[in-house]
Amino acid sequence: MVNFLNKLEVYFQKEFTEKSGRIFIFSLIFLFFITFDIPFLTLFFIFLFLTNMIGHDLRNGKFSLIISLPYSYREVFFSSYVLSLLLIVIPSSIGLAFFNFGSLYLSIALLKILSVIIFATAYFAIIIISVTLGGDTFGIPFLILIADWILGKIGSSYAVNPYKYISPSNQGNVWASLIFSVFLLLLSLYLFEKRGVQK
Repeated sequence: MVNFLNKLEVYFQKEFTEKSGRIFIFSLIFLFFITFDIPFLTLFFIFLFLTNMIGHDLRNGKFSLIISLPYSYREVFFSSYVLSLLLIVIPSSIGLAFFNFGSLYLSIALLKILSVIIFATAYFAIIIISVTLGGDTFGIPFLILIADWILGKIGSSYAVNPYKYISPSNQGNVWASLIFSVFLLLLSLYLFEKRGVQK
């Protein structure tokens, strides 16, 4: 565990050195958009940020540099996942606390953060799956996002459209969506380790 935390620290330093500009811009975006609850734009910017993380490195041939360090595929995967979540959740939490101080119940704020984590987990996984299966980091995942958004809105009841329950963007049932997102994450890890990118 201590060894992984040390590697996590090194990975964070690498990402902040290489992507400091992008991280700063997206942090400002998350500070405001998630705070003021602008649904599709919020999801789009989270999605856009995720396309600039490990999926971008995989697609642009930078992964061989990462894996040449003493990291396993799993360590790289979870390092990127943890960093991605922290860079989304921290500014979002600050924004929610600052702009809604005294007017937002803690339970509502926590549900908003959980909702963000569910969506980010699902699309972190979808981007990895796309790249490991030979796709890109933006086009195919973005089409999935649009389809997810539309399918989750179809029907007036969950009996008509049970996909509403698990949709990462609509999250008709938070816990069902969470389970579905974790399933996608584990599937992406499996594909990443088995198919991955050659060292």
